[in-house]
Amino acid sequence: MTSGPSPRPSPPRGRGRFLVNPLSTRPGLSYVGGLRVRRQPSPGGPRLLFATDGPNVLEHYDALLHELEGRADVVIFEPPGTGGSHPPRGFDFTLESLTRACLDVLDSPRTLIFPCYLGFVGQALARQHPERVTRLVLPQVASWAQLGAWANGVDPRRLVRTRVLGQLMLKLNRRRIAAGWYRASTGHPRFREPFIAAANEAFDVGGCFCLAHLMQGLERSAPPPRTKLSIPTAVVWGPRDRTHRRSDPNESCPGAEVVRFDECGHSPELEDPARFASWLLAWHERAA
Repeated sequence: MTSGPSPRPSPPRGRGRFLVNPLSTRPGLSYVGGLRVRRQPSPGGPRLLFATDGPNVLEHYDALLHELEGRADVVIFEPPGTGGSHPPRGFDFTLESLTRACLDVLDSPRTLIFPCYLGFVGQALARQHPERVTRLVLPQVASWAQLGAWANGVDPRRLVRTRVLGQLMLKLNRRRIAAGWYRASTGHPRFREPFIAAANEAFDVGGCFCLAHLMQGLERSAPPPRTKLSIPTAVVWGPRDRTHRRSDPNESCPGAEVVRFDECGHSPELEDPARFASWLLAWHERAA
């Protein structure tokens, strides 16, 4: 954690210990529609909106924010069920519900950088609200069919995708599951312990990791359309992610440019933030 005073966020009441004792050592923290948000304004550069892919939380983005400081206007948020964004009672984690929830944070036209399952939320937002989405970057986003194959690979006995049982497993084993995920998905061992430590720091203050709810909700969701988007779109792929070794990024999103970060795994934007920031800003200009 970095040191020094900073303003505390003003969370909605009654959604868990995380919101009573929030991680408040970073600047720019707040809550929007119940979602935990961090802002790093800039008078110049592109306007960017990042979504975190649990167990990644806002604190995983320190290095990337450093690379983008003064070069882009950045907003990062934790989707429902991740970190401090505790889902409201009855939230069903379907693609439709996730899309509606994430719209609250998209207050002005921005480039979306939505990884993994959130790539489908980003595509839905681009189709439903084209006036708010200028470009779309999809780190480690497989096709919908490949996402199903990924789920079968990480949950072969369907324990996580079984209602109640999956929720109980995550409640009792979230630290172990998160640590195992980082060991399988990161591109190099040097990322694992820092990533695990940041996830555990969030867990220590009540941060959520609703993987069972999410996997069950996505299974109940209708497959999204496969039509080409009308905005510049790129899939950024880390081939060292062992959980996606059978996925083909060329099948992810019709018409999207595919960019490989060969030394990275599941989170190229976090594993190589300097290269990702440079690529993103250059691509943003080229795709104008």
